[in-house]
Amino acid sequence: MPHRTLHWDNRSGRTVFAQCWNPEVAPEHVIVLIHGLGEHSGRYESWANRFVSQGVAVYALDLHGHGRTTGARGHVESFEFIYDDIQHLVSLAKKDHPTVNLHLYGHSMGGAIALGFAAIRAHGVGVPALTSIVTTGTAIRPGFEPPAWKLKLAALLNNFVPWLALGNELDPKWLSSDPRVVEAYLADPLVHDRISVRWYNEWTKTIESVRASKNQIKSPLFMLHGDADRATSPKAAQEMALILGAKFLSLPGAFHEIHHEPCQNDVFSDLMVWLSKSIVK
Repeated sequence: MPHRTLHWDNRSGRTVFAQCWNPEVAPEHVIVLIHGLGEHSGRYESWANRFVSQGVAVYALDLHGHGRTTGARGHVESFEFIYDDIQHLVSLAKKDHPTVNLHLYGHSMGGAIALGFAAIRAHGVGVPALTSIVTTGTAIRPGFEPPAWKLKLAALLNNFVPWLALGNELDPKWLSSDPRVVEAYLADPLVHDRISVRWYNEWTKTIESVRASKNQIKSPLFMLHGDADRATSPKAAQEMALILGAKFLSLPGAFHEIHHEPCQNDVFSDLMVWLSKSIVK
């Protein structure tokens, strides 16, 4: 089937939603895509179909507290639960396509989670090997200065009310220079602006773990970032790329969602070249 939806129950008690887009011919590559904070996998349908048109299958899930996955919006008790879901989806993709090259692709917060998965979980027993990792607009740190009181509150309340969710301070106009993208984002009923105290702390802990476990990321890594991104810091992403020995590409004038920017055709071409060079024979 060219497109199908998937569901499973996570050990956290949530029902996880995922979907996949498959080309008519057997793919040589499969991308497992992890979306960003406050959004969902459905926002990537047109981007996924571009890959499908080139014979690449795309599998994507809705993170805990996002999209059509159940649970309080913007909350997760531990990123380990999210890693469970990624491992499950990667395994499903590999079961569907046993001989493919498997690529983990994360955007924004999804990029941070992809790095965490690669450093912490990817080498576990029963986890299919990743041919490569791609991250875009990687959330290493915000591109703006969050209110100091919120940061202090997150640290103080992590063990008391970890589910407390606050606004993420993201201005939707930072996502794309295309007003139509911003309008669609604002009108999307599955989009939200929540981030819980625990989620924030899991994120910062993950970034530190990635730095500390840099030698655990064995797969080739390609990081791309718009240099006009105000949602996440291009400088912090480039610094992380240097630490991890990743290939880094800066997109001049591009906002946060480079797949929705005027440079998107170049981005897509760069990614297809990356996939073709990552083939494991």
